[in-house]
Amino acid sequence: MNLVLRKSFLLTLVYLINVGCGDDDMSKDEDSVLKNVSVEIIFFEFIADTGNNSNRLRYEIKFVNPNNINVRGFHAITTNADGLITTQVSSTNSPCTEIEASSECTISYDEESSLDLGTINFIELVSAEYTLAE
Repeated sequence: MNLVLRKSFLLTLVYLINVGCGDDDMSKDEDSVLKNVSVEIIFFEFIADTGNNSNRLRYEIKFVNPNNINVRGFHAITTNADGLITTQVSSTNSPCTEIEASSECTISYDEESSLDLGTINFIELVSAEYTLAE
Protein backbone atom coordinates (compact mmCIF):
# COMPACT_ATOMS: atom_id res chain seq x y z
CA MET A 1 0.00 0.00 0.00
CA ASN A 2 2.82 2.40 0.74
CA LEU A 3 4.09 2.02 -2.82
CA VAL A 4 0.65 2.79 -4.26
CA LEU A 5 0.34 5.88 -2.05
CA ARG A 6 3.80 7.09 -3.08
CA LYS A 7 3.00 6.67 -6.78
CA SER A 8 -0.31 8.49 -6.36
CA PHE A 9 1.39 11.30 -4.46
CA LEU A 10 4.12 11.64 -7.12
CA LEU A 11 1.59 11.60 -9.97
CA THR A 12 -0.50 14.24 -8.20
CA LEU A 13 2.60 16.36 -7.62
CA VAL A 14 3.66 16.11 -11.28
CA TYR A 15 0.13 17.01 -12.39
CA LEU A 16 0.01 20.09 -10.14
CA ILE A 17 3.40 21.27 -11.37
CA ASN A 18 2.27 20.95 -14.99
CA VAL A 19 -1.00 22.77 -14.32
CA GLY A 20 0.88 25.54 -12.52
CA CYS A 21 3.26 25.96 -15.46
CA GLY A 22 0.32 26.14 -17.84
CA ASP A 23 -0.96 29.25 -16.07
CA ASP A 24 2.40 30.96 -16.62
CA ASP A 25 2.13 30.26 -20.34
CA MET A 26 -1.31 31.84 -20.43
CA SER A 27 -0.07 35.00 -18.71
CA LYS A 28 2.80 35.22 -21.21
CA ASP A 29 0.24 35.07 -24.04
CA GLU A 30 -1.72 37.91 -22.42
CA ASP A 31 1.49 39.97 -22.09
CA SER A 32 2.35 39.43 -25.76
CA VAL A 33 -0.79 41.24 -26.94
CA LEU A 34 0.41 44.71 -27.87
CA LYS A 35 -1.48 47.84 -26.93
CA ASN A 36 -1.90 50.53 -29.58
CA VAL A 37 0.50 53.44 -29.66
CA SER A 38 -1.36 56.58 -28.63
CA VAL A 39 -1.13 59.83 -30.59
CA GLU A 40 -1.00 63.32 -29.12
CA ILE A 41 -1.15 66.43 -31.33
CA ILE A 42 1.15 68.92 -29.65
CA PHE A 43 0.41 71.64 -32.22
CA PHE A 44 -0.71 72.06 -35.84
CA GLU A 45 -0.51 75.40 -37.58
CA PHE A 46 -0.98 76.61 -41.15
CA ILE A 47 -0.25 80.22 -42.12
CA ALA A 48 -1.70 80.95 -45.57
CA ASP A 49 0.47 84.06 -46.09
CA THR A 50 3.55 84.62 -43.97
CA GLY A 51 4.15 88.07 -45.48
CA ASN A 52 7.27 86.74 -47.23
CA ASN A 53 5.48 85.51 -50.37
CA SER A 54 5.10 82.07 -48.78
CA ASN A 55 2.79 79.89 -46.75
CA ARG A 56 3.92 77.80 -43.80
CA LEU A 57 2.82 74.46 -42.40
CA ARG A 58 4.22 73.20 -39.14
CA TYR A 59 3.21 70.59 -36.64
CA GLU A 60 4.50 68.43 -33.83
CA ILE A 61 2.98 65.03 -33.00
CA LYS A 62 3.91 62.72 -30.14
CA PHE A 63 3.54 58.91 -30.24
CA VAL A 64 3.46 57.10 -26.89
CA ASN A 65 4.31 53.39 -26.58
CA PRO A 66 2.48 51.96 -23.52
CA ASN A 67 4.00 48.48 -24.01
CA ASN A 68 6.84 46.97 -21.99
CA ILE A 69 8.69 46.12 -25.19
CA ASN A 70 10.03 48.13 -28.12
CA VAL A 71 7.60 48.44 -31.02
CA ARG A 72 8.11 49.00 -34.74
CA GLY A 73 5.62 50.62 -37.06
CA PHE A 74 4.84 53.63 -39.18
CA HIS A 75 2.84 56.81 -38.87
CA ALA A 76 0.38 58.33 -41.31
CA ILE A 77 -0.60 62.02 -41.27
CA THR A 78 -3.74 62.93 -43.22
CA THR A 79 -4.44 66.57 -44.12
CA ASN A 80 -7.10 68.47 -46.04
CA ALA A 81 -5.71 71.30 -48.20
CA ASP A 82 -8.50 73.30 -49.84
CA GLY A 83 -10.57 70.12 -50.18
CA LEU A 84 -7.72 67.87 -51.36
CA ILE A 85 -7.21 65.13 -48.79
CA THR A 86 -3.75 63.56 -48.76
CA THR A 87 -1.96 61.12 -46.48
CA GLN A 88 1.76 61.21 -45.85
CA VAL A 89 3.06 57.81 -44.70
CA SER A 90 6.45 57.57 -43.02
CA SER A 91 9.27 55.66 -44.68
CA THR A 92 11.40 52.98 -43.05
CA ASN A 93 14.11 55.50 -42.17
CA SER A 94 11.73 58.13 -40.74
CA PRO A 95 11.79 59.09 -37.06
CA CYS A 96 9.58 56.99 -34.77
CA THR A 97 9.67 53.80 -36.85
CA GLU A 98 10.85 52.18 -33.62
CA ILE A 99 9.71 53.38 -30.22
CA GLU A 100 11.39 52.04 -27.10
CA ALA A 101 9.43 50.28 -24.36
CA SER A 102 7.25 52.56 -22.23
CA SER A 103 8.51 55.70 -23.95
CA GLU A 104 7.53 58.28 -26.53
CA CYS A 105 8.74 59.67 -29.83
CA THR A 106 7.90 63.02 -31.41
CA ILE A 107 7.91 64.05 -35.07
CA SER A 108 8.19 67.65 -36.19
CA TYR A 109 7.39 69.24 -39.53
CA ASP A 110 8.07 72.85 -40.55
CA GLU A 111 8.03 73.89 -44.22
CA GLU A 112 7.46 77.10 -46.12
CA SER A 113 6.30 77.08 -49.76
CA SER A 114 6.40 79.95 -52.22
CA LEU A 115 3.05 81.50 -53.14
CA ASP A 116 4.39 81.54 -56.72
CA LEU A 117 3.67 77.79 -56.76
CA GLY A 118 0.01 78.44 -55.99
CA THR A 119 -2.17 79.77 -53.24
CA ILE A 120 -3.59 77.50 -50.55
CA ASN A 121 -6.31 78.99 -48.35
CA PHE A 122 -6.35 76.40 -45.59
CA ILE A 123 -4.77 73.15 -44.45
CA GLU A 124 -6.33 71.23 -41.61
CA LEU A 125 -5.30 68.03 -39.87
CA VAL A 126 -7.72 65.18 -40.57
CA SER A 127 -5.94 62.44 -38.60
CA ALA A 128 -2.65 61.18 -37.25
CA GLU A 129 -2.24 57.43 -36.73
CA TYR A 130 0.48 54.98 -35.76
CA THR A 131 0.25 51.43 -37.10
CA LEU A 132 2.24 48.63 -35.49
CA ALA A 133 4.22 46.36 -37.80
CA GLU A 134 3.57 42.68 -37.16
